[in-house]
Amino acid sequence: MSAADGRKGRAGKLRTVRLCLIGFGSVARAFCTLLAQQERILADAHGLRVLVSAAGTRGGSLLAPDGLTPAAVLAAVGGAPAPPQAARPASELLRASGADVLVELTVMEHDFAPVSTGHVLEALELGMDVLTANKGPIAWNWDRVAAAAKANGRRVRFESTVMDGLPVFSLLELALPDCRLIGFEAVFNATSNSIVDAMGQGETFADALARMQAAGVAEADPANDVDGWDAAFKAAALANVAMGAGITPAAIARESLREVAPERIAQARAAGKRLRLVTTVTRGAHGAVRGAVRAAELDIDHPLAALGGDSLGALLHTDLMADVFIAERNGLVPQTAYGVYSDLLHLCRGS
Repeated sequence: MSAADGRKGRAGKLRTVRLCLIGFGSVARAFCTLLAQQERILADAHGLRVLVSAAGTRGGSLLAPDGLTPAAVLAAVGGAPAPPQAARPASELLRASGADVLVELTVMEHDFAPVSTGHVLEALELGMDVLTANKGPIAWNWDRVAAAAKANGRRVRFESTVMDGLPVFSLLELALPDCRLIGFEAVFNATSNSIVDAMGQGETFADALARMQAAGVAEADPANDVDGWDAAFKAAALANVAMGAGITPAAIARESLREVAPERIAQARAAGKRLRLVTTVTRGAHGAVRGAVRAAELDIDHPLAALGGDSLGALLHTDLMADVFIAERNGLVPQTAYGVYSDLLHLCRGS
């Protein structure tokens, strides 16, 4: 790991890994819950003792350089919206934490400002490895992040940036050696799935969106979901890492669900098809990578056609394994937290 490599925990031969959590919302809490639940397995199967030396969000922070167990962190926060100590700047928490790993779990900035990228770059310069579920650093600034990781001899893992905890990057890295990703088709956004399905049952777009906002499924500002930005973030992240695309989400053409008439959805159903908001990324003849998020009528036997509600999936086009289809059902916060957990294990195994 970093400067603390080889440090022994108080529990005999266990290797202690200290985390600095920037962002302490639902994913961070679920991640701490999972770490607490897996404490014995982490020790017995992996020889790891995971402690949290800092946690922070805009509303509060927690600094404990000696480290607290994830369960102790959850107990200290309780049902409060933020950790109990006064809020500290992320830079201060990073420098004071003595952590081995930054876990960057802040919310994607609405104005696409590179705040989370700054957290990642600073952690790398401090000698920390990085785990993140934040799409921003990978979708908008991957070249900078990758260069900083290489320059500082550190690693960055980001499985949860694309499809919750569903293995995409680790699948390509570990299970498909020497395979090149040459393109992909995907259903990347569950909220748009739910709206399309509701409209297919006769609801208007406005009514379906309002109902999902009331249920907490859709955000108060739904633009990221219904205008295709969320899918574009994910497409750029996957294309940048796995295809060397060097693009940003702004380069990906988007069609908004607001522009899709209910009649179009009904006609697709009547023809035995399903309309989905499909992300497509391809590499052109001259090597340039292009992407688009478009409403598409899919034949009922297309693997993406069945992905409604909370289901997500991608059809990966590779050179050596042809087409590989991966999907998840009920991709929720615990699955995102699991993606971060799996990244932590991969990070520790590779050090």
